Amino acid sequence: MAKLVWRVKLVAERHPGVTTETELACIERDEDVGLAELGLRLDEAKRLTAALQAQVVPAQMAALGECPRACEACGRKLAAKGHYRARFRSLFGDVPVRVRRWFVCPCRGGAGEAKSVTALDFGGDAVAPELAYVTARYAALAPFGKVAALLSELLPLGGAQHASTVRNRTLRVGAEVVQAHAAEAPDQPAARATGPVVVGLDGGYVRDRHRGEGRHFEVVAGKVIRADGAQHRFAFVRDGQVPASEAFRRALAVAGVGANTPATALCDGDAGLWRLQREVLPNATPVLDWWHAAVRFEHALQAARGLGAGTADARLADAAVRGLERAKWRLWHGRWPGCRRRLAALRRWAGRESVREVAGIGRLWQRVAGLLGYLQRNEAALVPYAARRRRGEPIATSFVESAVDEIIAWRMAKAQQMRWSKPTVQPFLDVRTAVLNDTLKHAFRRRHPGFRPANDDRRPTAAAA
Repeated sequence: MAKLVWRVKLVAERHPGVTTETELACIERDEDVGLAELGLRLDEAKRLTAALQAQVVPAQMAALGECPRACEACGRKLAAKGHYRARFRSLFGDVPVRVRRWFVCPCRGGAGEAKSVTALDFGGDAVAPELAYVTARYAALAPFGKVAALLSELLPLGGAQHASTVRNRTLRVGAEVVQAHAAEAPDQPAARATGPVVVGLDGGYVRDRHRGEGRHFEVVAGKVIRADGAQHRFAFVRDGQVPASEAFRRALAVAGVGANTPATALCDGDAGLWRLQREVLPNATPVLDWWHAAVRFEHALQAARGLGAGTADARLADAAVRGLERAKWRLWHGRWPGCRRRLAALRRWAGRESVREVAGIGRLWQRVAGLLGYLQRNEAALVPYAARRRRGEPIATSFVESAVDEIIAWRMAKAQQMRWSKPTVQPFLDVRTAVLNDTLKHAFRRRHPGFRPANDDRRPTAAAA
């Protein structure tokens, strides 16, 4: 049976009019092919792209090494020192390269200065930005082992890809790319919020790798909603290496929020979160989450409905329920003093000796006392909820709890067996929030000029031309 043969050749023109031709691949097919043999197979595409990368990268490095280099300070040409060998790791395979080195100019040769410079700084592990970006992006969304398997299946990566490689590369991206971008972003005028913002705070727990410090540690997650509807997520360890107030201040600065930005802060009543708000956003309007207050009211109402069940004292339940509903109505309409008086009176009644033998009275007293204490501790954050609701202003932290699920729960806690340590979890949190905020690409552009230009969707590529 006759065969169809295609030879893929690379024609390089490094100098005008001078071309070299290299055969990259030979693809053979029988004339009678099935559906599985139609077009390129994955292994053929991987070998083709790896062969192309193996030709292009050394040629680029050779051309870069041939360009003379001058001192940026005095303009003197630098003397060559030779080459050193490195391995460039990319999405399309590992390529060995020779990197040109030059002696440092005498005008810059002070004490403690490097003795030589390289034509191209590969960093510590010589990983291509594309490889680092793809690895970190998908590692923030899926388990490390599955990301390693996916990349090895689709791309001609050199060597075996392990979950530990994906993890270490992702943490490096968080520490060297995302955090550096976050440190520079607040200086950009476009990043500053121009109108009032809504800030929500909540906490979640992840498993601690070091059992001696406890089974879990807390991560504070939150979301900033601007006046134009733009949302920004953030997360940091509450008792990490960086103080929580400083971590919160940095997170807000990345979102363009400063200490004097008009803001509304919502929280579920945690004293530590309110303390953060007072330290970083002292002028913000605090709002206690209505849902948490309503849940506590419902627990008290359930205890009141069961008061004296099955006995002659069941009639007392109606009075207790009416008292609680009136207290809740007053709180909803911003009448906190009236709500407090109702709850205090109900607590005193439930503690009287004359009703001490009523079935369920102890549980009712406990629920009412807990509700009253909860509202008194958060008295400064009680607002006219009904009026805010009519104006379309936020009264609940549901948008923050969704951020906790996005950042912490689904990737780091629920149905996940991984454990984390406080010193290394922050870079991963930064990568995950950057992926959810769709800012990871911008961080790589700032770190590596030329990485995926912002207008790449509109500008035709040279290959397409």
